[in-house]
This record gives sequence, structure tokens and C-alpha cells, in this order.
Amino acid sequence: MTNQKSSFADDLMEALEEVRKHRNGDITLPSRIIDPISAGKVKGIRKALAKNPKDFERRFGIPARTLEGWEQGRKINALGHILLTVIEHAPETVEAALRDAQP
Repeated sequence: MTNQKSSFADDLMEALEEVRKHRNGDITLPSRIIDPISAGKVKGIRKALAKNPKDFERRFGIPARTLEGWEQGRKINALGHILLTVIEHAPETVEAALRDAQP
């Protein structure tokens, strides 16, 4: 257990040093800028996969009210953005994962 704590502490200190160097401009860390999904795109994804928000909820587990808000322009958080992107590209995979996760 001591080795795990020591290893974690070493990793944490290394990460903090990397952050310091990045903030000082000494190193560049990889980053990705992800553009937000527009309300129209959310609606397009939903319409391509379900007749209405309730059907989408049954299929993918995103509450209909949440989806309706996104379709009306409410801000989508990072997890919602990721989930919609995965649903758009691999809806069957998401359904299978949700089905397999059922007790």
C-alpha cells in the first residue's frame, strides 16, 4: 500500500510540474477545442433516430425534457455533447451497451 501511495504522489507531483510548465509557456500540452452542438443539430439527430423526444428517451435514456431543452437552444454540458455525438455515429452500440447494463 505504501508503494501505491508513493507512486500516486509521484505521479501527482509530476502532473503538477507539467501544469506549471504549461502555464509558464515552457511546454505545450495537446488540447482539443470542441464546438458546441447547435439546437438544429440536436433536433436533426433526434429526428433521424426517433419520432419524438419520448421515443428518444426510451431508446437512449436521455430525459425527453432535457432533449427538448437542448432542441430549444439550452446549453448542452460536456457529457451530453459526448453522448449525442456517440449516439449520432453509433446508435446501435449505445442501445446495446444500455441493454447489456440492465440488471
